[in-house]
Amino acid sequence: MRYVPPTVVILGLPFHNVTFDDAVAWARQRILSRQPGYIATANMDFVMQSWRDPELQRILLEADLVVADGIPIVWLSSFLGPRLKARVTGSDLVPLLAEMARDNGFSLYHLGGAPGVAEKAAEVLTRRFPGLRMAGCYSPPRSDILNMNHAEILARVQAANPDLLLVAFGAPKQEKWVNLNIRQWRVPVSMGVGGSLDFLAGAQKRAPGFVQKLALEWLWRMLSDPKRLIGRYFANLVFLSKVVFRLLHLRYAPVASGRRSAVATAECEIFDTLNAKRVLFPKASDVSRIEDFRMTCEGKAQKHALVVDLSDRAWLNSHDLGILLDLSRTSRSAGRRLYLLAPHPRVDRLLHYTRLDHYMNVVGTVAEVVQHLRERRNADVNGSVSISPENRLVLRLPVELTAANLGLYRITVDDEWKTVEGSGRHGGVIVDAYAVEFIDSAALGFLVAVKKKAEQAGTTFRCFGFCGGALRTLKLARLEYLVTDAGV
Repeated sequence: MRYVPPTVVILGLPFHNVTFDDAVAWARQRILSRQPGYIATANMDFVMQSWRDPELQRILLEADLVVADGIPIVWLSSFLGPRLKARVTGSDLVPLLAEMARDNGFSLYHLGGAPGVAEKAAEVLTRRFPGLRMAGCYSPPRSDILNMNHAEILARVQAANPDLLLVAFGAPKQEKWVNLNIRQWRVPVSMGVGGSLDFLAGAQKRAPGFVQKLALEWLWRMLSDPKRLIGRYFANLVFLSKVVFRLLHLRYAPVASGRRSAVATAECEIFDTLNAKRVLFPKASDVSRIEDFRMTCEGKAQKHALVVDLSDRAWLNSHDLGILLDLSRTSRSAGRRLYLLAPHPRVDRLLHYTRLDHYMNVVGTVAEVVQHLRERRNADVNGSVSISPENRLVLRLPVELTAANLGLYRITVDDEWKTVEGSGRHGGVIVDAYAVEFIDSAALGFLVAVKKKAEQAGTTFRCFGFCGGALRTLKLARLEYLVTDAGV
């Protein structure tokens, strides 16, 4: 039976409630399944970055295993719901995975780090675990993610055919790189390891054991490299203080508007005509009842839009949110959406504050759900490519343009581009992004390539309509120059 670790959501990110042994067992099982999966080792800096970076948040929300590589996360878990079993640090997990790989005949590949670091780390691991198979090491030239030679790196990884890929590009670059390429390889388990290879190679020194046990490794690292880390750790501390204060206020401050009224069953009869199912979230935050609710809804989420009525709940703990997030992921994998209906004002503010409303649709009334379902049914969620009477290539981007759906969209664009070129007169390229809600690095690279291709063809490129999180992603990548203020 496949082991599925329980999920809790802390500050808008999922953490799987595992120990080191659980994480290693999960990795072994995943390698045996040969189904590509990703392990993220997230700490407070990840949380802070994900709150301003929609792409990183989405990657972590959909990662296959997220472990808490930070003691503040473990501390906060007790306040927000079930306490996490352990802090699972990436630096300690790597040797355990190497030992498991040796015992099972699996191979490792080290990707990233400064020149020579990956090789030195491999030497250390093979000495520590005789018989360990190293599939290879490679440190690509330093570059931002859009300008990396992805084809060369992928060719090296594919030729080595490792069972476990350790990626040391630093966060969030390593997470974005894996997300960009994971659908193109056969590697069963990949993991972002940050500075773990540096620790193994001796390029950086870890804190003594007693410092780690006191949960002061962050202080040791900061004092060891103050120029690089003091600003980051100070920002993390300020962020954590603000978050704790805000969560306390959300949880205990009086709410003037009170509870929203319960949703009448009769109101929801129209859902059947829109292929949607309404389910009532359990009143009590009882683990067994919530788990039963999840099992009941799993099948429905794959066949229907799922409308979860929250009108009976005045608060959601981290386990409750984990159940809802799991259901949302199931819905999305089936091409559907999850709707959270009529949340209590406290819950509504919690979902908004932790950015979870970017991933799950939060609605106040049945009428809002119905309107959204109808709009989604009638909208071109997959985007389109057409040629205007002026012989312009018009790209209407999908609601979400990511590495997962970009391949098919790019094929359509290439086919229509050939048609325009064949006519002998290229009227330019128009990119309509009004429908876009989310975009990732793969899509950004695609847009940059389209602009470059238009310039090489001696024609115009105009892009407009980006807003919200999609526009924020553009700005973080410093690609605002792609956007044209004027419309068509």
